[in-house]
Amino acid sequence: MFVRSVILIVMGIVLFGWVIFCAVQFVRHSRDVVAEAGFVGHVKCEKCGTEYEVKAEEFTKSYVSKYKSVTKTKMQGGAFINRPQYKYYAKKFQCPGCGKKRYAQVLNINEINNMMTGPVLRAGVRWLIMMFIGGVLILAAASIPLHFADQAREQKVEELREQQYEEFKERYGL
Repeated sequence: MFVRSVILIVMGIVLFGWVIFCAVQFVRHSRDVVAEAGFVGHVKCEKCGTEYEVKAEEFTKSYVSKYKSVTKTKMQGGAFINRPQYKYYAKKFQCPGCGKKRYAQVLNINEINNMMTGPVLRAGVRWLIMMFIGGVLILAAASIPLHFADQAREQKVEELREQQYEEFKERYGL
């Protein structure tokens, strides 16, 4: 019973670690997809009002953002698609006018969002499939020692049953 519990605990820890690993890899892969996309963001500094362009790589350097959006549901290809429509989206960039890292409103965020939805979804599906395959392999690998632990336990139960039967026969003279 103890061995079975240890195997199940280790399997749970390994599965949880695998899920975390796949999530981190999805985030890293999505950042790479965005950086390699080659789009140009048109931004406007909120402090000094300078308008400038930002390359795709700059979008992955900072996670700090603020936005206002409305999610609209559309029927597309027989499926309901929920896609946010941004009224306002700002992210911290290095402003050439201020010379500091400041919030700048991304003026073409809806265009960028529409362009990047497909590639990021493909990356997500890829890592979801990898997570599933790895999880199945981990469960299969854990089932082997569980099988042997169950066989050993059944054998021990059978030996105890035989021993009790022998003691019963001796005690009552059968």
